[in-house]
Amino acid sequence: MATLLDRLKNSLALTLDHFYPHAGHLVTKKEDSSPSYMVFVGYNNSPGAQFIHAAADMTISGILSSIYIPQVLQSFFDHDRVINHDGHTLSLLSIQVTGLVDGIFIGCSTNHSMVDGTSF
Repeated sequence: MATLLDRLKNSLALTLDHFYPHAGHLVTKKEDSSPSYMVFVGYNNSPGAQFIHAAADMTISGILSSIYIPQVLQSFFDHDRVINHDGHTLSLLSIQVTGLVDGIFIGCSTNHSMVDGTSF
């Protein structure tokens, strides 16, 4: 598992070289001369992209056997229930690798405003 985690971390670092805004955070600035606000990606005091390793005493078949999505699956995503505005204080990208009894689950959470061109 350690080798896999190291490779995934390295891949994330290489990916962020090309998609560096995901390592920032949202900043809102009020224009002094007008009533408008500007939202942009800043990098000062940014939490950066998150990489989390977790473990769950579950099997893949235990997760997939239900016809409904199990509630526990929400815990495999670090930013579950996070809203866009939370990008001001939380990372814009979070990768969580959860080790299962018989495999792994890789959850990717990203702030909606980073991947939807109409959000800004």
